[in-house]
Amino acid sequence: MLDGLFRPRAVAVIGASANPYSIGHIVVRNLVDYGFKGPIFPINPKGGHIRSIKAYRSISEVPDQVDLVNISIKADYIPAVMEECGKKGVKFAIVHSAGFKEVGEEGLAREKKMVEIAHHYGMRVYGPNCQGIQNSDPEISVYANFTFVPMKPGNISIIAQGGGMGELLKLHLHKVGLGHRLYCSYGNECDLTMPEILEYYGQDEGTRVIMMQTESFKDPRAFLEVAAGITPHKPILAIKAGRTREGSIAVSSHTGSLVDQAALAEAMYRKAGVVQFTDSDEMIKAAIAMSTQDLPAGRRIGLITNTGGPGIQAVDEAVSRGLTLATWSEAGRQRLEESLYAEASCGNPVDVVATAGPDHYFAAVDTLLKEKDTDMVMVFFVTAPFVDLDGIATRIREAAGASDKPVVV
Repeated sequence: MLDGLFRPRAVAVIGASANPYSIGHIVVRNLVDYGFKGPIFPINPKGGHIRSIKAYRSISEVPDQVDLVNISIKADYIPAVMEECGKKGVKFAIVHSAGFKEVGEEGLAREKKMVEIAHHYGMRVYGPNCQGIQNSDPEISVYANFTFVPMKPGNISIIAQGGGMGELLKLHLHKVGLGHRLYCSYGNECDLTMPEILEYYGQDEGTRVIMMQTESFKDPRAFLEVAAGITPHKPILAIKAGRTREGSIAVSSHTGSLVDQAALAEAMYRKAGVVQFTDSDEMIKAAIAMSTQDLPAGRRIGLITNTGGPGIQAVDEAVSRGLTLATWSEAGRQRLEESLYAEASCGNPVDVVATAGPDHYFAAVDTLLKEKDTDMVMVFFVTAPFVDLDGIATRIREAAGASDKPVVV
């Protein structure tokens, strides 16, 4: 169970300083600014105060039990600090620092020593060479991370190996006015593994959709087992870095991970029911759509368009991705014919024609949603300057709101 990481009762920050540009200072600032509900203990050998909070010279001086520590000091010093944390009874350590397996054999040896010490005391290590975690649940509100994207509650959770990619995903959600639920950028994955985190996300009631970015798979079998257990009730959307030979080499230099796993990733995603993307913008759009509606009960899709070309392309895309085109009952077809212009096409896709207005769209969406053979509806709208755009959007929303079947525009 990872509650000590994502729902800690108290957090210590080893490497906190008065320098506002230091990682430790930023972590303390984020914990304070976003209203972490537990005590915060900055750790600095000089003591003093950091952001008006008393700083302790070592973790051993902290008077309370600490679930989570954030560590941002030189890699050489971390084994000794890990020993102190273990004796203190710390449960989880986020190691932001670099200088481990990603830099070669010496770093790998240092990483193994760090994990060995942690395990001796029953402590888990997250990272190293990573950002940290976030949990926007108002009951905990923990921003144990040194990044800058504002945190506000949402129902999309993000798990990223690369911090930069994870930050871009958060930023995109923020720019469209949405928040996120859980966030992690796990770096080298020296101890605590991605499948363990993914399993926690799958069990989190506040997470409706999971977006993930991976560079490599430390334990493919574990990932496959965990992901396959989640996707029947909660969608996982994934983007894999290092799909080309050159990209896989870059992955190795970034986190010291194994290369050439693109084909493996694609096969695992397909088997586990994970939806794979190569474009992060497309993945985010899909996540937003899935975060607001239930998953369809089946694969039968109804398509609506206002011009022929996009409808044809939609058919090709739907069929090539394993969906089937829904068919209409006689009553459904009759309602379409009575409600739409005479020039409209009432097959699948339904082409309402470019001059269709709000009531035409309502009738088309409402009719398809009421058809027993339809599991979901997708509307392709090519902007037309000669129709009531706001009215069309409102009427589509009204029709969609009266059904429990998902509608995507």
